[in-house]
Amino acid sequence: MPEIPESSPATTAFEAEYAIESPLSCPHCKATISTLQVLRLVRTRVNFISMLPRRGYVVVCSSCHQILSADLGGFARVV
Repeated sequence: MPEIPESSPATTAFEAEYAIESPLSCPHCKATISTLQVLRLVRTRVNFISMLPRRGYVVVCSSCHQILSADLGGFARVV
């Protein structure tokens, strides 16, 4: 199987950027952030029949690029 290269956070291309109404502190790096970045997940390989979706989204801190817990309400599911 081909290896999937790991991307470094410094060169990460994000899908979208959202402004936060009130700045908050990142739980990972403790930096004050006013925007969040959204990255798209695309399933590349699975060794079994999966009921999980082929695509998804991850919300990350715009400062340290660590994954944050967030809800992206209103996203339309595209299959």
